[in-house]
Amino acid sequence: MNYSKQLNGLRFFAVMLVLLFHFAHSIGSKISAGYFGVNLFFVISGFLITTILLNTTDTFWKAYSNFLGRRFLRIVPVFYLTVVILFLLGNEYVGKHLFACLTFTFNYEMVKNNLPNNSITHFWSLCIEMQFYLLWPILIINLKKKTSWLKWIILSLVLFSYSQFYFKIVPSWSAYTWVGIVSQFHALGIGAMGALFIYDNSIPQEFFKNKWIEYLVLLLLLFFLLTNYSLKFIFCPILELFLVIKCYRFEFCNRMLSFLLNQKQVIYFGTISYGIYLFHLPAAYYLTKYVFNSLVNENYNSIVFRQHTTYNDLFIKFPLFTFSTILIAIISYEYFEKPLLALKDKYFPMIKSIG
Repeated sequence: MNYSKQLNGLRFFAVMLVLLFHFAHSIGSKISAGYFGVNLFFVISGFLITTILLNTTDTFWKAYSNFLGRRFLRIVPVFYLTVVILFLLGNEYVGKHLFACLTFTFNYEMVKNNLPNNSITHFWSLCIEMQFYLLWPILIINLKKKTSWLKWIILSLVLFSYSQFYFKIVPSWSAYTWVGIVSQFHALGIGAMGALFIYDNSIPQEFFKNKWIEYLVLLLLLFFLLTNYSLKFIFCPILELFLVIKCYRFEFCNRMLSFLLNQKQVIYFGTISYGIYLFHLPAAYYLTKYVFNSLVNENYNSIVFRQHTTYNDLFIKFPLFTFSTILIAIISYEYFEKPLLALKDKYFPMIKSIG
């Protein structure tokens, strides 16, 4: 079984939770859909990026430049294309904060300028990812032969991140709790820790093969998804790492979950999940402005449009916006991103990996 495909299946569920939160907000906001989706992306990213870096055999500068080159081709061209298109469309937030967008520092810019939720708010997590890509290889490549050191360093960073997130131990950073790499690092770091345990073969096999532990993890994730206890910020990244490791190394005991994660359509949508995430809020903004608002105005006397916000969100906006976003992501991936991704092995070769 190709476990990287199952991880793409997991990405699909992560991005669908984000779409539920933003497109069916009257429902998604009542559960932790947005948090779960983004947090799961961070755990997967920390795990995969660390795995890739641990398995490279190149010298530091060769490994670092090749890694950044590959990440650049995956992330930057389509991101810049999106920024340019939004700029040409007259998007006020891109226009006013173009430099921050282009330098992947918009997560700090939005706090500094106290920006409201807008059509590019979601850029904050992409900025954290890019900052992680720039900094993390320096640590992992230099210390990959000293995994015991790495474990203690990563554990210390995760604990510091949790402390900043919960207790604001550095008060001047507290404004950036939700969008800063320091306070959000715990999810990336926990993913990285899982990669280290896989790398040095110290994963407890029986623990991950036990079906009752798997069911307990799934139940706990469902509990935290449907409730709003602050303990979710501590436990969810750990529980999500369990799912990531199961996808990468083991079979799921739950046949339904295994079946879903291995569906071709699910895997494909997981493969293009970056595009889906990147395009979803701009697509929602312009569809709302030019399509949905027109429908509401034209059908205002309809009891559906006039009174049932939840109905509108779930049965009109969610399918309309989701279909449109996925369609844009497919076109982008097939005709713009994929040709660029084909250049990765030609110009930035690394040891064959899952990245």
